[in-house]
Amino acid sequence: MAIAQSGAGDLPETLVAYATRRIKAALASGELPAGSRLSPATLAKELELSHIPVREALSSLAATGYVVHQRGRGYFARELSSDDLDDIYSLREILEAEAYRRGVPHLTDDDITEMRRLVEEMGARVDPRFRAEYLDLNRQFHFIPFRRSGSRRLTRFLNYLWDAAQPYATLGEVDSTEGNAEHREMLTGLAARDPEAVIATMRHHRDIRRERVEGWERSRST
Repeated sequence: MAIAQSGAGDLPETLVAYATRRIKAALASGELPAGSRLSPATLAKELELSHIPVREALSSLAATGYVVHQRGRGYFARELSSDDLDDIYSLREILEAEAYRRGVPHLTDDDITEMRRLVEEMGARVDPRFRAEYLDLNRQFHFIPFRRSGSRRLTRFLNYLWDAAQPYATLGEVDSTEGNAEHREMLTGLAARDPEAVIATMRHHRDIRRERVEGWERSRST
């Protein structure tokens, strides 16, 4: 278990915020695997911090559901399951539909141009070797219309749900060709400012991830 080092430019305003952000990123990327014990001493050493901000960060992450705290045993990365993903996606489906209905009609031509650029960049990174870069671009793509909803609270909730789903996106060696083809399909609805077309495509987009997680789950049980 190790957390990749980041540059000096990543230093935030508080040590707790820094530890929280780094641990959250490591959970999302799979550097801290699902179910693994999160030792405050080990994390503090890897982050070059004292135990205090790391423990505060873990406590905060447990309170928001990113990690699990077991009394007398410590902190653990959340276990992954298809049932958990279904719960996350059922909430995402409701909130994303609302965000698309609010935001898609307000997309600008510059937004569409930027989204086309992101799809092209994702197209160059569909190989599993570039999964982390692909996922970063993917998130940028989807949050352009979310932000156009005009609701910071809605965007904040969606950020939380996307964070919760992120560990599932890094399971196994994934070729993203099929997913990016659906981004191209979404662009048609986005350019037409047709939120219902975007919502329909996004529903199938989530189903791809569900199928992959179910396959991963089956492979673990054999």
